[in-house]
Amino acid sequence: MTAEAGTGVRGGSAGPPARRRRGEGPPPRRVEAAATLALAAVAFVIVTGEILPVGLLGDIARGVGATEGQVGLTVSWYALTAAGTAVPLTRWSARLDRRHVLLASAAVFGAGHLLAALAPNVAVLGAGRGLAALGHGVFFAVAAPTAVRLAVGSPNRAGGRVMVGGAMALVVGAPLATFLGQAAGWRAGMLAVAAVALLLTFAVARLVPSLPGLAPRAGEPGHGLLDTLRTPRLGTVMVVTLLLVAGHFAMFTYVAPYADERLGLRGAAFTAVLLAYGCAAVVGSNLGGRLADRRPVGGVRAAAATFAAALLGVGLAGWVRLPVAAVPLLLVWGGAFSVLVVSFALAVLRRAPGPRAETANAAHGIVFQVGIVTGSALGTAWYEAGALPALPLFAAAAGLAGLALAVWRGRSFAAD
Repeated sequence: MTAEAGTGVRGGSAGPPARRRRGEGPPPRRVEAAATLALAAVAFVIVTGEILPVGLLGDIARGVGATEGQVGLTVSWYALTAAGTAVPLTRWSARLDRRHVLLASAAVFGAGHLLAALAPNVAVLGAGRGLAALGHGVFFAVAAPTAVRLAVGSPNRAGGRVMVGGAMALVVGAPLATFLGQAAGWRAGMLAVAAVALLLTFAVARLVPSLPGLAPRAGEPGHGLLDTLRTPRLGTVMVVTLLLVAGHFAMFTYVAPYADERLGLRGAAFTAVLLAYGCAAVVGSNLGGRLADRRPVGGVRAAAATFAAALLGVGLAGWVRLPVAAVPLLLVWGGAFSVLVVSFALAVLRRAPGPRAETANAAHGIVFQVGIVTGSALGTAWYEAGALPALPLFAAAAGLAGLALAVWRGRSFAAD
């Protein structure tokens, strides 16, 4: 019996079962826990490395003799490379042992940051960032499906653990890396990311069992991008993801100036709010896995409604300048979004099981990146137009649009 059989994830034809050493069957629970922890740790360091330059643009620009705008372009270059290579590289490696693919992804990411840390100019910096991005796209396409296949009990919680690693990087890893970069130099920050990533390759090699690739068998449907996107109800999950992510990042990109101008939260007070926001996000990520097990449709609808209501509340609190009301709503907003992130990713795995799982996951990662870029651009447009007070309401409207689609096409998130 495969690791997927008897769980909430369809896909009995997903291929041979996960092997410990000789292929006797699914790994025991302790092996699953150790493997998913290792994958979550890699996810943590990858997301930390992705956003590390944001807080150190000036330092990096001076270090490589470039402008801050040129260094900023390496951040966009990273995102474009990760998005553009995730699907083809995932498909190319479909027949390879997933442990080997995850090992290679972490090693390539670490090597890219090592090159970036030693860069004498912006061209070499961009090359290092591009190399790291090659590992990023493939890792996130493969990691969650691998965790699901290794699951002994709940596949949704196993996949959710990997996503918690990425969520924690946004609120723990990035500030720590920025602090290190400011204290010891930006090259030290990048070297630290590279060193941790390369060390984690040994953890993956030691803790993640051998797992065959998921190339389709004769007579099975293909797992190319177009074939995968035609999977029934998968499109709805992608569209709802795009709406909610764009709405979230329209507001999140400018949460600092909004908190300063409308709520009087700045300095240490705002840092404390961000820390609490991060804790709420981690709690939401764990809750998302549980809801995906028990009430996948109701969980998405409730989280989307909570997301929109919290943002509406933040907008009203900002309008009357009432921080005591806005702060708890900011935390609810962060927790609800994290529930949605996990729920969307697990819904993708349910809609496209077996050989299509990794291609679908890679495509979902692209949609997520498009949502981030779109939301940030829309937020910038509203901010520059002097409409900062209305930004939470705009984000809430995107949430309501996603909620409406989740209500209309709720079966897209069902476990069957």
